[in-house]
Amino acid sequence: MTFSSLTLLLGSALLHVVAHVALKRARDRASFVWWMLLWGGLLYAPVVFLVRQAIPPGAWAILAVSAVFEALYFAAIAQAYRHGDLSLVYPLARGTAPLFLLIWSALFLAERLSWAGAGGVVLIAFGLYLINLPSLAAWRQPLRAWRQPAPWLALAAGLCVSCYTAIDRAGIRRVEPLLYTYLALLVTTLFLTPYTLRAVGWAGLWAELRSSRFSSVAAGFTTLAAYTLVLRAMQAGVPAGYAGAVREISVVFGAGVGVWLLKERGSLMRVMGAASVAAGVAVIALAG
Repeated sequence: MTFSSLTLLLGSALLHVVAHVALKRARDRASFVWWMLLWGGLLYAPVVFLVRQAIPPGAWAILAVSAVFEALYFAAIAQAYRHGDLSLVYPLARGTAPLFLLIWSALFLAERLSWAGAGGVVLIAFGLYLINLPSLAAWRQPLRAWRQPAPWLALAAGLCVSCYTAIDRAGIRRVEPLLYTYLALLVTTLFLTPYTLRAVGWAGLWAELRSSRFSSVAAGFTTLAAYTLVLRAMQAGVPAGYAGAVREISVVFGAGVGVWLLKERGSLMRVMGAASVAAGVAVIALAG
């Protein structure tokens, strides 16, 4: 992996955490997600005029399938934050994504997994175990944590991330990455609108807009910018499995923000778990 590609992915990780901190702190997360995507669509609307490209029918089909998984991801992550802390949900959702993505990449994208990549996967899995561990003595605690809805919702979110990232690897072969990202965001917003209106209604949406103010605007900007950087890296030749894995260095940032800024419990083990996930990501990025 080149230094420029690594820089793109690390920049994506930093931007991604901004959106998730804002989402966690939102009054109503389902409404916040809808506003976040809408603002992203408005802010990046000039992309349609700046990137002039005809979209082939096959690309629209890829976009639609990707948007289904993106909509499911946003619905799952919003519910996960309703039940769990940022320092728990974010590392689980983002840390499991590369595990799934490496499988999809090997099966469907013909991307080979090296021994270093396998070692990185082990480190990520170990880190995910530590995240649910209150102390080293309470080694059975992670098993009990899975009785709660937050870890399962976070796992579902990670699965969705892996699916749409693998699909998007095929999409950017047909469409310029920035335009592809923008169109996928619009279709995702379209898919999420009926679910959001049924859950909160227009009154709930307006109430969240008054509550969140500019944080939903910032989240919309950073969400689209972060994923565009990932697609640029993949377009430059980074395998989808490794691109997704390196981007998950954001779990360290997310755990740190949750523990030190939001004052969430379980500080030491969650940070250690996130660090293990980051180490696994680093191994995949540098030696995988």
